[in-house]
Amino acid sequence: MSAATKLTREETIALIPTDAKRVKVTDELGALRWRDIENGLDAILDGDEIMLLRGDPITMKNKPGRRKKAVAAPGMGAPAPVSHVAAQVKAAKSAHIKRDSLFKSVSQSVDSEDVLHYAMMAFAEESASLGFERTEAERKGSETSQLSIRRIGAIKALVDSWLKRKDQLAGKMIDLDSPAFASLFAFMVETFREAMLKGGVPPDQAETIFVALSERMADDTWEQEARNRMKGA
Repeated sequence: MSAATKLTREETIALIPTDAKRVKVTDELGALRWRDIENGLDAILDGDEIMLLRGDPITMKNKPGRRKKAVAAPGMGAPAPVSHVAAQVKAAKSAHIKRDSLFKSVSQSVDSEDVLHYAMMAFAEESASLGFERTEAERKGSETSQLSIRRIGAIKALVDSWLKRKDQLAGKMIDLDSPAFASLFAFMVETFREAMLKGGVPPDQAETIFVALSERMADDTWEQEARNRMKGA
């Protein structure tokens, strides 16, 4: 391959052997690093530049050092942290998860309306974060297509959640035209009439009140006003 030929990022990644375990890169700060790609090429970050040797990516087919043995036996829980720093990171992660609003909401009640609310906040936060990363990538002249795709996915998830939230709020309104509401309202009127008669209101006065109530509810503006009250307007 000619040294003058400039490969795109996708073309460079395509040259990585399928049996490679690690690939050498220069990160966005200019430091040389080995990325572990045994579980997939997603380990190569957007800001990484893959190092080449004679036109091919510099890779390793075996991990350096001895193979690690399993620390914990089956049924003994997660392996112990390998260092003091790892233990601190593990503790910080655990504390962060416990403080997370979405995690707490799901833990307390998976049916809570707050779950969808906090999910929307999480999607919005991730979208904003990806927007910042894309701006930084553009400033450095790096590839931004993958960041844009991920941000579009976050925005789509946010819009879908918003639509579900809208349906959720709409479901809280009482359907004034439903047979169930008609039966409930008739029962409330009967209860109110019974309470008035037991309270000493003369029957003719009670009927006068209910006639006035019926006329008010027959007004074209009453139903719209009732709907506005349910919306909090």
